[in-house]
Amino acid sequence: MNFSTADICDDFKDSGESIQVLSPKFKSYGGLKKFQGEVITVKLDKSNWLLLSMLKNEKSDGKIVVVDVDQAFYGIVGDKLMAFAKNNNYKAIIINGYVRDTDITKNIEVGLFAIGTCPQRNFDKTEAFRDIELNFEGIKVKSGDYIYADSDGVIITNKKLV
Repeated sequence: MNFSTADICDDFKDSGESIQVLSPKFKSYGGLKKFQGEVITVKLDKSNWLLLSMLKNEKSDGKIVVVDVDQAFYGIVGDKLMAFAKNNNYKAIIINGYVRDTDITKNIEVGLFAIGTCPQRNFDKTEAFRDIELNFEGIKVKSGDYIYADSDGVIITNKKLV
């Protein structure tokens, strides 16, 4: 992977391409610190059942799952979901919410960004949607967008640029 998020922002500033930058309040909790890939969006209401099923049962070709759970204070992804993501070739998970089991997730070679940690999870089955436009923290992201992440941050573009 030969890219830099800073260089992408500089190189495409006048191209008319839309480049969004994920808020710095999102921190890295995964083992993979630099990644890129196409987006799949998931909207959850506290419960991670749809995400669990997807990561456990669907093969990926390096996709990045962006999850909006409206910052509900529950751990949405932990060691088990990260292991499923790794086994099925997902590149990363970015959550507008919280994660858990971070002593383990930091050693799994999948990117993981979230706004913080919470040891508790929600066990109720609640509504969930896939492949819809998500809006949070000043960004809009939809399935098919592209993400680049490195130590400088995470950027979202509407197509692959590099």
